[in-house]
Amino acid sequence: MHSSGEDVQETLPQLTVGDFFPTCHLVLLSYSRDKNYLQIQHDERTIALEDIQSEYIFIELYNEYCHQCLKEVKEYKALYSMLAEDSSLQDKVKMMGIGVGSKKRQVAKFRKQQAIDFPLFADEISGIFACLGKPDLPTSYLVQRNPTGGRKIILVQSGHIRNRKELMEKVRSLLSRKAD
Repeated sequence: MHSSGEDVQETLPQLTVGDFFPTCHLVLLSYSRDKNYLQIQHDERTIALEDIQSEYIFIELYNEYCHQCLKEVKEYKALYSMLAEDSSLQDKVKMMGIGVGSKKRQVAKFRKQQAIDFPLFADEISGIFACLGKPDLPTSYLVQRNPTGGRKIILVQSGHIRNRKELMEKVRSLLSRKAD
């Protein structure tokens, strides 16, 4: 029997390529900047992934107390710059981070301290993390808009990014195959 504070979703399998990313509602912390970047059409502070207009979203899961996650910040910032500078990708792929177990104010402080330009969101009760099967952190997902709804996972990057240029080539390759 579970007490009200226990995680009932402990045994969910880790989601992988071909699975749907969990439906989740996130609160815009830097409202105007993030709303514009993600091309959100409504005025509410709470969004769903389906509200993001781009066909693809690169989603990073991190925790600010995770040593490996902190080491990856510069890689994610570089990936964001590479996406923003590539005219064929800048409107097609948006990037965001989800702070696992972090409160909104912790995420806002982390974003400011680390000078991160892409939107960060709080997963305060680790619900999204649990629905993903509690992957090792950091883990990133490239998800694609599904014509019948939801976002399908097309790439999972677990752990340290060994070569950001290779990862970008993998993203470009996946997107070009999806366009065929």
